[in-house]
Amino acid sequence: MKSNRHETAVENNSTELIVPQRRRVIQEREFAGLDDIRTVTIPDSVRVIKKEAFAGCHNLETVYLSNKLTAIEERAFCDCYQLKFIVLPEGLESIGEAAFFKCFGLESLEIPKSVKTIGLDAFGACQKMSLVKMAKTTDISEKPFLHDNQARIEYYE
Repeated sequence: MKSNRHETAVENNSTELIVPQRRRVIQEREFAGLDDIRTVTIPDSVRVIKKEAFAGCHNLETVYLSNKLTAIEERAFCDCYQLKFIVLPEGLESIGEAAFFKCFGLESLEIPKSVKTIGLDAFGACQKMSLVKMAKTTDISEKPFLHDNQARIEYYE
């Protein structure tokens, strides 16, 4: 399977998507709806993931993010129902509205101190989410964890 939207290192019948090193931005809806993808690797050259970039990748389970990522825009990973593993890198500054909405597989998450804003419903409907760790200084929207999410939030200095 190859994305016709941009060249990637995805081979036919592969379940892994590796974004090329030279990319700085993953564009809006660039990989949306790729149901065969299970793992995504985003290199350190990427700084921004635009809105809905991976939306509707229903079988996506694991995402390895760029260590230099600064922004995840709205709905970037929404409806990635099987997403279980993602580490948000130190240096990330903003998480957009509904960025991880309906990521049913997420159970816990640590939001780095560098994150300054988290949008409304950023982690809404993440039904298995039981623990979120975040800095006291993070400016969260009124309700980033809506929709029956029973996550306990632990704050650190």
